[in-house]
Amino acid sequence: HCQIVNDVCVLASTGRVASCDGTVHIWNGQTGVLISAFSESSSASKTSDREDNLFHFNQLSSGILSTSFHGNSFTTMDYLDFNNRLIVGTGNGSLRFIDVERGQKLHLWRSEYLESGFAPLISSVCSSVVKSEQNIAFPSWIAAAYSTGLSKIFDMKSGKVIASWQAHDGYVTKLAASADHQLISSSLDKTLRIWDLRRSWTSQHTVFRGYGDGVSSFSVWGQNVISVCKNKICLSSLHGLSDQVNKSMHQVGLQNLYTADGESKNASVLSYVRILPLSRLFVVGTEDGFLKICC
Repeated sequence: HCQIVNDVCVLASTGRVASCDGTVHIWNGQTGVLISAFSESSSASKTSDREDNLFHFNQLSSGILSTSFHGNSFTTMDYLDFNNRLIVGTGNGSLRFIDVERGQKLHLWRSEYLESGFAPLISSVCSSVVKSEQNIAFPSWIAAAYSTGLSKIFDMKSGKVIASWQAHDGYVTKLAASADHQLISSSLDKTLRIWDLRRSWTSQHTVFRGYGDGVSSFSVWGQNVISVCKNKICLSSLHGLSDQVNKSMHQVGLQNLYTADGESKNASVLSYVRILPLSRLFVVGTEDGFLKICC
């Protein structure tokens, strides 16, 4: 990569890995050989126009550096395993679909522009959970979050906007579905929020506060959510939240993060967290360029 990598997806059914630095790269997961690359201004190719994907850094109020993307840059990804396709967010608020197997860019869902004449960039995208025991072959909806704090839900089949609401007061750092009806979002507005899509979620949702700074990432493990803020983590439970009728507030407790040997405390600012399912250890990315395994 010649630019900052802002997202990575493991394409489990193909053994490939997709990475995004403004351009989407598809790699052989075993050899590391580049298979194809996609930019919004061109077709699949071995090379792409780097001038369209230059990044400029803007300081946000939280103290976290965020990237201001060119309108034609790809910003975030989600993998649809059932048809081996990528959903990719763009710097101009649109969603692009990519057929990984055929190496082709497919249709584009365009975004509405703001009153200012500009479309906010898509900061995160996810799809609803598919459970084999429910005999559901594909996700029913796609959710996209924007740099303005706005979130939208699109119907998977038609591409129409099912819902649109102001989910946060700041940049949304991540979206994830923990169930077909439940959406989790984090933001630089210092909150983590749980949305029950079966209800009037604008007034009836759960808010986790007390982070002290922007929530840069989170990972879902069963009925728990592990979120990161600065150099600390927080464990929050989803248990019982679906039974709550009204909007509820919860205060979080931040904890120090230690390396896997349990001897040294992490002091680096965390930008990403993922749970290793077999060991229940954490893989975290840090702003000083390290990947660490912690407990």
